[in-house]
Amino acid sequence: MKVRLMIICFGLLLWSCKDQQGAKTDSTDIPASERTSESDYSDSGKMTAEEPTGDQQASDKDSLAMPENGYSGVYIKTDHPEDSGCSCYCIDMATSGTGELCLKDQELYINTRYAQNGDEIQVYYTGKSSKTTNSEIPWDRFETGTPIAVISPNAEGFDLDWKGFSIDGDLAVDYAILGKKTLEGTYKRK
Repeated sequence: MKVRLMIICFGLLLWSCKDQQGAKTDSTDIPASERTSESDYSDSGKMTAEEPTGDQQASDKDSLAMPENGYSGVYIKTDHPEDSGCSCYCIDMATSGTGELCLKDQELYINTRYAQNGDEIQVYYTGKSSKTTNSEIPWDRFETGTPIAVISPNAEGFDLDWKGFSIDGDLAVDYAILGKKTLEGTYKRK
């Protein structure tokens, strides 16, 4: 009888540990805006944040406040003012709905969605655009729940930081450069 009781207890213990492990690995189901990392917590377990100095805080609030009409609009890359027709060096940002980004002029376009997370906007891949004919790239393997870029406000507009595509939770190294040269940089409202 004792052996049966020990086996049942051991089984419950294993099942409990496995359930806790599954809960930890299912973080991809949680939107990125709701996830926190261990570095967000102090030793006491409370949320922490880097606090700017008083002078820096006041100037940041004045220069980086959300525009009256929100972040939606067309932005052009500052080092490509010649692209006034927005063929590739623009972002038509809509904080609701989807948009299209150019990864390489006249060749690669993707569909995206934007999600605001505080003052930052995360850019998510939603699929290849109908303008893209390149079938050698594994478009269907790229994750749609991991941000491919982060847009942060600056005094004149936005800075786009390209992160790259992910496959199975890891950076798709072979395709990391896609979009980096074309998209990464500073943008101002057109």
